[in-house]
Amino acid sequence: MSSYLVLARKYRPRDFREVIGQEVVTEVLRGALSGGHVGQAYLFAGPRGTGKTTLARIFAKCLNCEKGPTATPCGTCERCLESDSGRDVDLIEIDAASHTSVENIRELRDEVAYAPMRARYKVYLIDEVHMLSKSAFNALLKTLEEPPPHVVFLFATTEPHKVLDTILSRCQILRLSSLSEERIAARLDEVLAAEGVRAGAGVTPELARLARGGMRDALSLADKLLAFAGNEPGLEDLRRLGGETGTQELDALLLLAERGERATLLERLAAMEGDEEEALNGLLELLRAAALLAHCGEATPLVTLTGAERKTALERGQRLGVERLELFLQELLRARERMRLLPGQERLVLELVLLDLARADTTVPLGGLVERIEALERRLTSGAPAQAAPAAAPGRAPAGGAPSAAPSPARAPAEGAAPATARPPAKPFDAFVADLQRTHGALATLFARHGAKVLAENDAGRVLLTFGPLTEGEERLVRDKRNLAACARAYERAFGRPTELEVAASGAPRKVERPPPTKDLFTQRLAQQFDGTVEDLS
Repeated sequence: MSSYLVLARKYRPRDFREVIGQEVVTEVLRGALSGGHVGQAYLFAGPRGTGKTTLARIFAKCLNCEKGPTATPCGTCERCLESDSGRDVDLIEIDAASHTSVENIRELRDEVAYAPMRARYKVYLIDEVHMLSKSAFNALLKTLEEPPPHVVFLFATTEPHKVLDTILSRCQILRLSSLSEERIAARLDEVLAAEGVRAGAGVTPELARLARGGMRDALSLADKLLAFAGNEPGLEDLRRLGGETGTQELDALLLLAERGERATLLERLAAMEGDEEEALNGLLELLRAAALLAHCGEATPLVTLTGAERKTALERGQRLGVERLELFLQELLRARERMRLLPGQERLVLELVLLDLARADTTVPLGGLVERIEALERRLTSGAPAQAAPAAAPGRAPAGGAPSAAPSPARAPAEGAAPATARPPAKPFDAFVADLQRTHGALATLFARHGAKVLAENDAGRVLLTFGPLTEGEERLVRDKRNLAACARAYERAFGRPTELEVAASGAPRKVERPPPTKDLFTQRLAQQFDGTVEDLS
C-alpha cells in the first residue's frame, strides 16, 4: 500500500492563519467564535477548490477544541487531533450528491436530537448541498429552523442559486472568491520548496493560470507534473503534459484570428486535441485582460499579468480596441455554452468560433459600420460613384473588361423639375441601433451585423435601406410590417424626423417613389450611380 499523501491533503490548512485569499470569510468566522455569536447554520458558497470544505472543518475544530470555542485552536488536545486525522465522530460529513433523497434527510433529522458523543457540538457538514431534492430540503427545513442547541449545520456548495430560498434565509451565507494567480503561485513556491522540488522558471505561474483560481486544482496539477517530470520540472514538461494550451500558444491563436489567417489557425488548433475547453477558457482570460487594460489603463490592478504577458495584453487592447474585444469575448462565451450543450463536439465548436472571429466582416465594431454608412451618404450627396471598389485609372481597363469611361458631369435640373433633396448632415447611425436595442434586440443585432445602408431618402420622409445578402429568416424578420414600424420609430427618435422605412432585397436598389422618370433628377442620378434602369410601375 502506498504511503504517499497528495499535496492537496498534505498541505491542507489546519487553522484560519494558513488559509489564503479568503480574509473576509475568516474574519467573520473568527468574530463569531471570539464574540460568542455562533449561528445555527452556515453556508459556504464559492468556486471549486477555493476552500469551502476546509474552512468548514476548521470552524468545526474551533467549536470543539477543548480550550474553546476559540478562533485559534490549540492543535494538541484530543478533539483537535481527532479533527486533523479525520476521526472526529461528532463531525458528520454527508455528500449530498449521493444522499439526495428525503429518506436520507429524515434519518439525519432523527439523529439530530441525540447529544454529541465526546465533543461540545455535533456538527453536520453537508457538501454540495444544492444536490438535495426539493422534498429533502423541505424535510430539513423544520430542523434547520429550530435545531437543538448542541447542533451546528455547515453547508458547502458551488451553486448557491440552486438552494431553496427558505434554506438560504436560515443560514449565514459566506461567499468565497477565486484566488488570484499571484497568491496561488506564491503558495506553490512554498509547497514545492518544502518538497525539495526545483521547478524551472515560469512553472508555478503557469500552474496558477491553469488552476483557474482554485488552490486545490493547482496542487493536483503540481502532483501530476511531479509524477511526469520528477523533481526538476520545466515549463516544457508542463506544456507536454497539459497539451499546447500555454499562454504563448493562445497568444499565437489570437494573433492568427486578428490577421484572418484561417488555414494556419486550423493547423495550430490541431495541437490542442482534447484540450478545447481549456484553450477556450484561456482565450477568454487573455481577451479579458486586454479589455481591462484598454478600458482602465496600463497600471490597473484589475489585471494580474506581469512582465511580457502584460505588455502583450496591452498591445492587443490598443490594436483591437474595446468594441472588437468585447465582441470577441461575447462570441467565445457563447461558444463555451455550446460546448456544454454539445458534449463530444468541443473541437468543432472551437474551430467554428475562431474561424468566425478570423473573418474581418463579422468582427467590425459598430463604429466601423457608422463610418461606412456616412461615407455612402456623402457619395450620394455629392453625386460621386457609390461603388465600394476604387475606380480604375483613366485609360486602364479593369480586369477582363474594356477601358472605363470617365464619369459624366452632373447636369443641371431641367426647368420645372424638382431639385434633388440634399442629404442632411451625417449623424451617428449607432444612435439608431442603440435605441432599437432597447425594444427589439434581434433587429438591432441584424442591423449591427449586416450593416444596413441608407440607399435613398426623399422630402416625404421615406427612407430606402439596403442590406448585404440575408438568410431567408433574416429577410422575413426585417420585412415584417411591425418590425419596420418599430425601426421607423427608432429612426425617428435617433434622427429627429418622421420616417417611413422600406427595405431593398439583398442589396438590390429599389426606387422609393414613382414620379415620371424624365423629371426626377434624384432617381436618374441614383440609377446612373448603380448602373440600373428606371421603370414606371404605376
